[in-house]
Amino acid sequence: MFELQTCAALTALACSSLALADGVPQFVGDPVIVTASRIAQPLSRTLADASVITRDEIEESGAQTLQQVLSRQAAVSITTNGGPGTSSSIFMRGTNSNHTVVLVDGMRISSATTGTTAIQSIPLEQVERIEILRGPASSLYGADAIGGVIQIFTRKGEGEPRFNAGFEAGRRGTGKLTAGVDGKSGDTAYSLQLSHAQSEGFSATNPKSGSGYNPDNDGYRSDAYTANVTQTLAQGHELTLRVFQAFARADFDQNAGGQNWTDTRLTGQSLESRNRFTDIWNSTLRFSHSQDKQETFNGAVGGERDGLFQTTQNEWTWQNDLTTNWGKFVLGASHNDQKMDSSGVFTKNTRTQYAGFATYQLEKGSSLFQVSLRRDHDDQFGGKTTGKLDYGYRFSDGWLARVGYGTAYKAPTFNDLYYPYIFGDWGSYQGNPNLRPENSINTEMALVYQRDGNRFSVTGFHSSVSDLIASGTNAAGVKTKVNIGRATIRGLTLEGATMVAGVDLGANLTLLDARDDGTGHRLERRPRQSANFTASKELGKWTLGAEQQIVSRRYDDPANTESKALHGYGVTNAFANYRFAKSWTATARVDNLFDREYETAYGYNTGGLGAFIGVRYSQ
Repeated sequence: MFELQTCAALTALACSSLALADGVPQFVGDPVIVTASRIAQPLSRTLADASVITRDEIEESGAQTLQQVLSRQAAVSITTNGGPGTSSSIFMRGTNSNHTVVLVDGMRISSATTGTTAIQSIPLEQVERIEILRGPASSLYGADAIGGVIQIFTRKGEGEPRFNAGFEAGRRGTGKLTAGVDGKSGDTAYSLQLSHAQSEGFSATNPKSGSGYNPDNDGYRSDAYTANVTQTLAQGHELTLRVFQAFARADFDQNAGGQNWTDTRLTGQSLESRNRFTDIWNSTLRFSHSQDKQETFNGAVGGERDGLFQTTQNEWTWQNDLTTNWGKFVLGASHNDQKMDSSGVFTKNTRTQYAGFATYQLEKGSSLFQVSLRRDHDDQFGGKTTGKLDYGYRFSDGWLARVGYGTAYKAPTFNDLYYPYIFGDWGSYQGNPNLRPENSINTEMALVYQRDGNRFSVTGFHSSVSDLIASGTNAAGVKTKVNIGRATIRGLTLEGATMVAGVDLGANLTLLDARDDGTGHRLERRPRQSANFTASKELGKWTLGAEQQIVSRRYDDPANTESKALHGYGVTNAFANYRFAKSWTATARVDNLFDREYETAYGYNTGGLGAFIGVRYSQ
């Protein structure tokens, strides 16, 4: 547990020097972001609550997983059902775990049955950059983007050929191997990255999980690769082929005897044509094929497969970017066919979605405008129109005030709609084909300062989500999914980054009130307060750093049962890098330095102290 006043004071201290800079604004290291508007723009000029995480930042921290990197971000909470490779959930800005769209190089690689992406199976070693867009984004990316969008970019080739490799070992039999090459030869750019990871793990559950508790270690193994080739056909005309695959096996606990495990395969391939037809018109046409396949096996009955869920998506997207004297326009259309296969018999296993979208940006004097509009059609529930309007004003050097209004929606999943009738010891269940989409309305205000490498922002947001999909019963008394009332989410985030006495400092604080309007209960697994602090310093060939994560008390169930309350916690991590040769770096990281016991999901362990060392080669 921690005091809110302490968090606020520490955040203010970390950001206190931001308002002291003077002179001409220079956005040192101002990254470019694509996700916030579907076209590249400097982060300092985006009218959205957005962040960019670079490969250098990932490598410096020595983070082990994608979940670790995301959990350090403002307004992002991550829960895990045990150790490495076990199911993980994203709660962004207090919305549900299936309210965040995850893209890999622009492709949705997700489950149409659960509505989520298996982020635990995406190796961090394959990631070049992560872009986070908070808030409603259905007007840009369609269904499910109520909480926001996380886009993961894999590595690409440019310049002279460069090789990279890495080895890492750590507690609980953890080991990682990586290797890759990228570069450009003539008109051909290329990249190939390979990775392998494994761990003996620890028991995913503890006795509070009930009959599923098994004290054995639950291990993990993952193999992945990404490859892409870009061929320049003529000046302004490129053709790119991208391939991504990750294969993972993760043990989990389901019964007291025998081992259960999940085999996951994430696959994505895309072919993209980028064409600059005129000085003002750029066209991008992309076809992508992706698949999420998850199979579960039961060691108690000889390792028989007891479950299969597979989602296959084929999507066409055509986007046209127009740069004129009257502003920038984005006009596009998309068509997506989804098919799901399962060990159960669903009454419907396909659906088709198509959409048209448009975005307009204008920067005039000190004012910035962005408006986006999208019309989606789904053969399951018909059409849906969403929009977003943002305005920003630069009232002084380095300062931006902005306001925004947006709508978004969440489509029911195949499980929600068509899950076949089942009966067990706990009762019966069946999907509800009459479900309506969830809808949200969001308003927000923000003040942002960025100059001379310093950045500070404060963002307030209010979101109302209606037609919530929740558990209920049908006329026959069978458990099912139903549309119920409304949830209201109010929040405030503060973020800052600066340098003091040669120490890079970063901090964020999130204050959140997410409640079910009907019951007044807090939405489960969403902390009212959370904060993250980072500090790092270069000392010659050394880089030393530390991280502190603080999360307040929260509930694990919608009824806010005290016996299932998750206590607040604070976790300290430390890392060190030593560059002992031109292209060689030795690395070390300690997670949960003080071996705190805590849970992000009731009945599931988090592992305690972890120590890792390695060596990295990068040209």
